[in-house]
Amino acid sequence: MFNDLFVNFCVLCTTTFLVGWTLRSLKHAWTWTQIALRALLTLASSFVLIANAVPLAGGVALDLRAVPVALATVGGGVPAGVTVALPLVVYEVWRGGERAPVHALTLGLVVGLCALAMRGIPRDVENAGVRWWVPFGIFAPSNLPLAYGAYLATGDAGYSASVALLLTAAQTVGMLASQAITVTQLRALERAEVLTDLAYTDKLTGVGNRRALDEALLSPEGISHVLLLDLDHFKLVNDTRGHDTGDRVLEATAAVLRDALGGRGLAYRLGGEEFAVLLRGLSTPGAEELAQEVRSRVAQEVGARAGHPDLHVTVSLGLAGAHPAATALERADALLYAAKRAGRDRVEVEALAVA
Repeated sequence: MFNDLFVNFCVLCTTTFLVGWTLRSLKHAWTWTQIALRALLTLASSFVLIANAVPLAGGVALDLRAVPVALATVGGGVPAGVTVALPLVVYEVWRGGERAPVHALTLGLVVGLCALAMRGIPRDVENAGVRWWVPFGIFAPSNLPLAYGAYLATGDAGYSASVALLLTAAQTVGMLASQAITVTQLRALERAEVLTDLAYTDKLTGVGNRRALDEALLSPEGISHVLLLDLDHFKLVNDTRGHDTGDRVLEATAAVLRDALGGRGLAYRLGGEEFAVLLRGLSTPGAEELAQEVRSRVAQEVGARAGHPDLHVTVSLGLAGAHPAATALERADALLYAAKRAGRDRVEVEALAVA
């Protein structure tokens, strides 16, 4: 019996790992697609557990189907718990016999007691798990209908109590093990996303860094233009206003870029006072218009956003086509320096000068 129960436990751990494996990104963990996929896998895991139930005397079968229901309720509330529990009840009704009402009552108690137990507990419980007595307090009363059913089938109160106690202990251990697996996966994913942000994001401005730009240019599909921009006389800002003000100016410039771009491109900081923008799906006239908007908004907004309304900040820009991608940055850089030589605070466009 214990070997069969261990197999049930291994099935639970395996399916829990597979459910957690669907969490490829914490930022997109609660999209409808992700929620539906996790619900289907959780439900499938319950049916696999039923298929691997441990048969006992008196027609009683011991399995851990209630654990995925409890985990779904903890993670998604009563609607998630009911979504997983209801098909299991329908399945027992379809199988017939006297077990259907017992299982329906048991799973209903699991959902209700889980919801009650989670009241007042922070919603980030998935990142920390619950204490051992919480699942024990959920499963012990939930198994009373199964214990009563076993008593009716065998007439042995001691046997019924021992079955309920064994099942409660197995469910408690199973839920704690499942939580440990999920918590480990979530923390690993969180660390991976932090490391990715550190590797691909400029710490000061929050836009992409040079590495992110280089990787984006390796797959230039959809990129129409490359825009390089450099703040004019930025060294003078640092020398006369201090490096803290210089940092605020860089942050304000990145904010202006994000606002001006909307969904039309992504901004990157190449280093110092130089930024790059990859524009998407724009014609050359449209890209020119956007570049001029960026130039104008930098002059109008950066000083105020940096906390120095009297500071007039201008920018020079070079706009080149994204193809061929191998030379796009080089061509945009040449245009940028052409704008510098032509007097600054202007846009130079490939094959066309724009004042």
